[in-house]
Amino acid sequence: MNRLLATAALLPVLALGACSDVQEAASDAGNRAGCAVAARVVDEGRTLVGDIATDLGADPTAARAKLTATREALAAAEQGLGDDVRTQVGQAVEALDSLRDEARAVADGSSVDETVVAQAQAEYDDAARQVAGVC
Repeated sequence: MNRLLATAALLPVLALGACSDVQEAASDAGNRAGCAVAARVVDEGRTLVGDIATDLGADPTAARAKLTATREALAAAEQGLGDDVRTQVGQAVEALDSLRDEARAVADGSSVDETVVAQAQAEYDDAARQVAGVC
């Protein structure tokens, strides 16, 4: 009888442990999927960010629209990520925001600030390398 009670008492504990394992596995799968999407978007953004100085001088409004689309895609991908990847994607988003601000300034008549562009490009590239390394 005591064995039966002990076994009955352990069943809920084992069930909770199994549920925790299932939740963790689901979370890991979601993180991997989000990571794959984020890595792809960050990688595609590298070309845009690399060429942005030329784009800003030629058509700052179109450049800003491209930067905004990439930023929105990254922000959407950021939601399902673990903290380490989310931080790196957040840095890429911040670099895109700097470039978007620069595009707005150029559209308003300022000349392209090469220092701002170079710094944002370096920050984006660093974040992209980090995301690729984690994902």
